[in-house]
Amino acid sequence: MNQRRIAQIHARRERLLARSAAQRDEIALLLAPLKAPLAVADRGIAVAQYLRAHPGLVAIAAAVVVVVSPKRAFRWARRGFAVWRSYRWATRALRELAP
Repeated sequence: MNQRRIAQIHARRERLLARSAAQRDEIALLLAPLKAPLAVADRGIAVAQYLRAHPGLVAIAAAVVVVVSPKRAFRWARRGFAVWRSYRWATRALRELAP
């Protein structure tokens, strides 16, 4: 290959790299509004995968609902969820306060 052809290839490569970087930036801007919904979907998929990997937990939860009245079981689940969210909020707040 001669030097001229190599220079053309390098120039074309640089143009393509710049074009692909601009396209990546454009796609990121277009998808920015979907970031939060996609994060929720990712968390849902992660929960489903966890439950699939731990079927015993699902069976125990179903047995608790059957043994205890469903109304009482859901009330306790709501309370547990509130406690868990409070714990998560407190740990995040403390992490932000501590350097």
